[in-house]
Amino acid sequence: MNFSKISFQNQIYFSTIFIVVLTLISGFSYNLFSSYGYKKASFIQESKLQAGLIADNAVAPILFFDEDGLNTSLAQLKNYSKIMQIRIYLTDGSAFGLYQREKNTFDLKNESKEESWFLQGVKEINGALNSSSLVVKKSISINGKNYGYLYLQKDTSSLAEFLNEAISNAILFSVVLLLILGFIIFSVTNKLIKPIVDLSDQLEVLSITQNYNTQLKYNSQNEIGKLYSSFNALFSSIKVHQQNLEDLTSELEDRVKNRTQELVTSMNTLKEAQGKLIESEKMASLGSLVSGVAHEVNTPLGNAVTGSSIIKDESAILLKSMNDGSLKKSTLESSLVHINETARLLSKSVHNAANLIRSFKKISVDQSVEEKREFDLVEYIDEVVKTFHSKLKQVPVSVSILSESKIFIHSYPGAFAQLLNNFIQNSLFHAFETQRDNAKIVISLAIKENYLHLVYEDNGSGMSKEIQEKAFEPFVTTKRNLGGTGLGLNISYNIVTQTLQGRLDLETAPNEGSKFIVKIPL
Repeated sequence: MNFSKISFQNQIYFSTIFIVVLTLISGFSYNLFSSYGYKKASFIQESKLQAGLIADNAVAPILFFDEDGLNTSLAQLKNYSKIMQIRIYLTDGSAFGLYQREKNTFDLKNESKEESWFLQGVKEINGALNSSSLVVKKSISINGKNYGYLYLQKDTSSLAEFLNEAISNAILFSVVLLLILGFIIFSVTNKLIKPIVDLSDQLEVLSITQNYNTQLKYNSQNEIGKLYSSFNALFSSIKVHQQNLEDLTSELEDRVKNRTQELVTSMNTLKEAQGKLIESEKMASLGSLVSGVAHEVNTPLGNAVTGSSIIKDESAILLKSMNDGSLKKSTLESSLVHINETARLLSKSVHNAANLIRSFKKISVDQSVEEKREFDLVEYIDEVVKTFHSKLKQVPVSVSILSESKIFIHSYPGAFAQLLNNFIQNSLFHAFETQRDNAKIVISLAIKENYLHLVYEDNGSGMSKEIQEKAFEPFVTTKRNLGGTGLGLNISYNIVTQTLQGRLDLETAPNEGSKFIVKIPL
């Protein structure tokens, strides 16, 4: 039984009763053993005195060898019921006298001198108790001369009876006393403990109701009364603090509510500003796309204008020579060859311009309108890279697109265009700003386990660990003073994770380039 789980009142009862029982047992045990020890010592002393008197009376019969007279004298001891037997031996060990209370006891005449069971058991014992008798040995002597030995054996049943009676009386008295003390203990402890138990019950109810207006009542000025008064004072103090806390809580709730409203307004403003910045970033990328395409289209169109002028001039010369009759065969052949070569260059330039414009139209429309369609991702990425031809040529940067075959997917082409646009812009603006030797960009494409794996890697300056940890957060840039918004990689992350439902990881280290790993479910 776990004592700590018992109520305080029962603990007091059990503890007090245990102490009383232990005290009673200790007291009665001490008294019992003391009384028995005194009774036993008195019995032994009485037996020794009897043995001395009988030994003195046996001197004369031994001196006159009056064995019958000694036995007659010993027989007169029959009135002493406690004496079991008396044996008298001469110094040579021969039996001289005998008294036995019961006739069927041991007969000395049938035993040898040294093998007597009695002598073997008691000749070395003087005043020793066994389980049923006491044996006392006494020398028979006059003027220091020893004539024999007397052995007195007494019945000790009276001691056992005394002990049993004492134990019975002690048990009876203990039970009666324990009942009386138990009643007194119960009455007194109940009266003393009840206020504490009541206080515990009231405090338990108070802990549930939280009603600190409660006042505990106890009509006494003792220590328990002071305890009640202290709790009442504590409740009053708690009530005051509770009211102050409620007022403070109400004030804090109002402040939090107002602050929350301000934060919501600020968040809405920030979201609106972020949306505008994202749109601005998209428009900036489209502007960059327009600038690049315009620069790329300008060269083939210039070649086309030059070629058309050459064809026009050559045609005018041929027409004039034919009209005035001065046209020669060699002149005609030379002019036709020149016109044919110019026309071939003109056609090539016009086709290049048309391809660039078609790519620009496709990519710009894809970036402006988010619609799914089926397209060849490898070819599409190649077209996106072409729009950066002029900017890549300025570094210069070589771009490799690695794929084992064509990859047709049904997805958002504009999202991939924006994604590649941001990656390339990041490489041009950051990675190859200072590190331009043997600049390379490698774009790897593969389909594994129904996932599209796109890996964009450059060998530029890379990023520090601090920048890498925050690379995909909005407004994180190292070129803010040069016009960087810090939204490029954040937009890329949102495109991959939200629009394409994929995953974007970054591996980079200072001077070891950057690798963007895109994994998109098909």
